Amino acid sequence: MCCNSFRILFLFAFVFIAYFGNNTLPNIPVVLWYLVSINIFAFFLTAIDKLNAIKNAKRVSEANFIFFAIAGGVLGILLSMFAFKHKIQKKVFLTVLLLIALFWFVSIFLVLQNLDQIQNALHALTL
Repeated sequence: MCCNSFRILFLFAFVFIAYFGNNTLPNIPVVLWYLVSINIFAFFLTAIDKLNAIKNAKRVSEANFIFFAIAGGVLGILLSMFAFKHKIQKKVFLTVLLLIALFWFVSIFLVLQNLDQIQNALHALTL
């Protein structure tokens, strides 16, 4: 992944997967499809970086990890980091990921707490 255009293409792919998944199984919210797909990708991205580190091959940059963490894949990155014992010695990187995870968990909590108000506001906009 060399540049931002590939990152954007991946995000569009996750949105497409979420849309297709929601059409296939409409009981699962589209946001959940998106988060699952990006976290699976982030998990494997970290695993690939670990393999590349062992082989001394080209590595995935930390900027890519942070980008996909902010985009929603922070849980997949953290799980993979601890599963493969990869990059857990880098305290600054781990702290940044934990702050991103905190942001996501607080955001999801607030959305779930105010879901009725959000739905009412969206319904009012569509009328």
